[in-house]
Amino acid sequence: MAPDTALSVSVRLNGAPVELPIDATLLDALRETTLCHSVKDGCSPQGQCGCCTVLIDGQARVACVTPVRRVAGREITTLEGVEPDLLNRIVAAFEATAAAQCGFCTPGIVSRLVGLSRKGVPNEKAVRTALGAHLCRCTGFQPIVEAALIALDPEAVLPKARDPEQARLRATLESGVTQVSSSDVVTGIFSFAADDHDGAVIAYATADGGYSLGSSVSDARGKAIKRQGRNSTVALRAPLAIPDLEDAKVLLATCFVEPAYLEPDASFAEPDSLPTPPFTNAGAFGAKRHSTICGDVCALVDEQACGVLAIWPREEVVRRGAKRPPLSLALRGDGSGIVHVGLTPKSDDLEPLLAQARETFPSIRFETVAIPGPRVGSSHRGALIGEVLAARCVAQHRDGDAFSVTLDNGASASVTLVDGALTVSVQAGEPLCPITLRSYVIGAVHQAYSQVTTEGLAVDSDGVIHDLTIRSFGITTAMQTPPISVTIEPSAKEAVPVGMAVFAATLAAVWFDEGVAKHWPTRREVQ
Repeated sequence: MAPDTALSVSVRLNGAPVELPIDATLLDALRETTLCHSVKDGCSPQGQCGCCTVLIDGQARVACVTPVRRVAGREITTLEGVEPDLLNRIVAAFEATAAAQCGFCTPGIVSRLVGLSRKGVPNEKAVRTALGAHLCRCTGFQPIVEAALIALDPEAVLPKARDPEQARLRATLESGVTQVSSSDVVTGIFSFAADDHDGAVIAYATADGGYSLGSSVSDARGKAIKRQGRNSTVALRAPLAIPDLEDAKVLLATCFVEPAYLEPDASFAEPDSLPTPPFTNAGAFGAKRHSTICGDVCALVDEQACGVLAIWPREEVVRRGAKRPPLSLALRGDGSGIVHVGLTPKSDDLEPLLAQARETFPSIRFETVAIPGPRVGSSHRGALIGEVLAARCVAQHRDGDAFSVTLDNGASASVTLVDGALTVSVQAGEPLCPITLRSYVIGAVHQAYSQVTTEGLAVDSDGVIHDLTIRSFGITTAMQTPPISVTIEPSAKEAVPVGMAVFAATLAAVWFDEGVAKHWPTRREVQ
């Protein structure tokens, strides 16, 4: 057969010859032809999240933007083909440092580190530079950097492994959803919502609000005639004016913020069965808790009378997923004031959240303001409450004090930011697993630091989202993340989640360090 009419090309996959369809991306070919589900699809074909990273002739590459025709005759290595001694060492380091939480991004990061190891023992700058091709929303990058520096240095002694049950308990407590902590998460063996439903009808979300049906993801995507999202040049804007308040000490208006979790919403259901939840191994800061995809897949099962796997591509995650409620506020030095909360036409019910806010802050008047925009959610970590806790903390701050937040459950966090380094002290009851708790604390610090300084979603005055790619959300990278040190106060009290206290206290410390600017993010222009 002439080369220009060939339907497949030969490659070596993990040392064995295989034939892959010539007109596919390497990601689709690996997941659909070879059923290699350790390679994850977080944003295809944007090539911006790093979840689908594999090795091509030993070099790390993102598979979703690599055409199969370009790898003919080459060696493709996924984690299944990595030399066992090196992989086991990386897995042990990740486990011992809690460098994986939900784990969706982790196999791609591990592949990147395998490629990096072939250049010699890296220093911290080299590791952080390599992680520039990846996004991890859970860990704040620092535990990953620490794991990499240990794993890729043959002279380094591996730390003692965590107690898996205690790690699971703390992870589940912090995430609010049962979470698996094991080597299967690091290596990609663990199945996420879009994995292992071969034979199901694939429903691929489309820009018109519907779904395209196909026998595979690539088939359904092709029928959808998907238009890839782009980085926009539209400026960020704060949708709410700052309230007018006499004697106000702090003023703030926030933008829409994209949660940007790595595992896209996906749900599988069969006739007479409940849909699988889209937060397979936690993650998402709670933003998926009320995902509409579960209702969608149930309706599709009724229509098709068979098993259906519904998937939102990255662009539809942004269009359909819930955002943090944008707000504006003015507070006096005694903590009293006014908070306006944006309510969009498709918002979740915010009344329970507002009732909680009014009870928590009786001296603050909360008002909703109808605005155009994407769906706003109430279940994101610290939604509304975290921002107001931070603002009150700044309004009442005394020079020289740490920024401290105590929650009703007894959890507390104190944060200082000095010379570009963040220091955090937490009280979370019985730590259960200090290493796991530390990882979650660092993740909350990263989220808060990023939200104050760089994160924002471009939404125009008509409420239309213009930022549809991972890189357009402004998430702080591994190289940009400041050093974070964590002290866990010993306690014999009942274990309690501390993430929101860390989040709020860090918001306050970073905002104060940024000069208490009137808009978040502080380092991007906001109209």
